[in-house]
Amino acid sequence: SMVIKLSSGINAEYGTKRNALVWLDGPHLDFFYKWKPQALEVDAGDISSRLQLKESLGCRSFDYFLENVWSMPAERDCVATGMIRNSDNECLDNAAGSDTFGQHLQYWGCHNLGNNQFWMYRNDRRIMGLLYVFDVDGVTPGSHVILVWVDYNSDRQFFDYNTQTQQLVHRRSGLCVDRKPKQSGCYN
Repeated sequence: SMVIKLSSGINAEYGTKRNALVWLDGPHLDFFYKWKPQALEVDAGDISSRLQLKESLGCRSFDYFLENVWSMPAERDCVATGMIRNSDNECLDNAAGSDTFGQHLQYWGCHNLGNNQFWMYRNDRRIMGLLYVFDVDGVTPGSHVILVWVDYNSDRQFFDYNTQTQQLVHRRSGLCVDRKPKQSGCYN
């Protein structure tokens, strides 16, 4: 997440969109709008001086940053992105913004605004928010799906999507992710 100093009268969406327009290009900007669709409606103003500064300083591309600086997976590592919705139109939600490490996932009404309901289903079958991946706090029905750092030595962070049942299934335990785990033998 970007740190933006705001002066009165300027909202965070304005600053975030300006940063995105300066630093992101092509598919990265498209990905930003998937994550923050409300930014499409924000007028970012004139950014030409920011673009000129970026060029005059010889700043590298966002691809360079992803390949050489940022160690976390990016959108190019994803099979799918978006909301994870159940048949009751409830979405998996981190419910706490960016301070979610170790927190249980919750179900909330789908709001179509991305952010805390935006997930990336990665090629390696981990499900990730902006910082954390899905993990589990146990391997028995009624245990919880939690958000933690990627642990490349853990076998508890992999979820497969069953296209027939339309369920996320935890690979190690074989349990699905469900709103009513005790009734279905799944994770909460």
